[in-house]
Amino acid sequence: MDRNNILTEFKKYTDQYNPEDVKVKLKIDHTYRVADLCVIIARSLLLPEEDCEFAWLSGILHDIGRFEQLRRYHTFQDRISVNHAELSADLLFKDEQLIDRFDPDRKMDREMMEKVIRYHNVYILPDGQTDRERMFCEILRDADKIDIIRVNCETPRTEIYDLPEKAFTDSYITDEVYEDIMGSGNIDRTYSKTGIDYILGHISFVYGLVFPESIRQVKSQGYIYRLLGFKSNNPDTVKKMQFIREKIINYLECA
Repeated sequence: MDRNNILTEFKKYTDQYNPEDVKVKLKIDHTYRVADLCVIIARSLLLPEEDCEFAWLSGILHDIGRFEQLRRYHTFQDRISVNHAELSADLLFKDEQLIDRFDPDRKMDREMMEKVIRYHNVYILPDGQTDRERMFCEILRDADKIDIIRVNCETPRTEIYDLPEKAFTDSYITDEVYEDIMGSGNIDRTYSKTGIDYILGHISFVYGLVFPESIRQVKSQGYIYRLLGFKSNNPDTVKKMQFIREKIINYLECA
């Protein structure tokens, strides 16, 4: 695998979308970090270097549809635009066959890569995958979740969610969201209605992390603790956040 060529092609592609735009730059930086995390996780599993390279490439390609999503709909909110993972897979393997730019010699297992990209944001992975397919899906999904937690700390949430700050600081926690996170489960995105719901959806990512190295990365980076320190002006949210903090911190300490 020619990493230099892949990185060159990725830059050529993203240069079409104004890399100086805050949202575009966010996704470019996210892509590189997810790719690096994929390698870290893959190496923690003692996978051969060829598999580590496959995992790295899945990180580079996983959000390629985000740029077109932003151009078409001016948002990263899938619920009001398009499923970005589906769009990424379609652009790569169907509509535009972008994969040819990244795998010109056709050496990659394209069928498996398409599944890894297409399933990277689903709530629960579908049945019917081989153990190997599921492993690469889980590597990418873990890496993506780890860096999304970082993004939520380092990028203004008003830019990420297209909501004013008061939509976060003054909002209440939806009952179903609170039940999910207190039940030690990933939050079903269909339940999220308020600003704090979106933040909690990303905090709950820790429950879905599969690999020990992924948990170690989250704890060592420390962004999860910053998210848990969210300051609310809503008394009910303040009270519930205290219970959530205790729950998540205890989970991480025991993981």
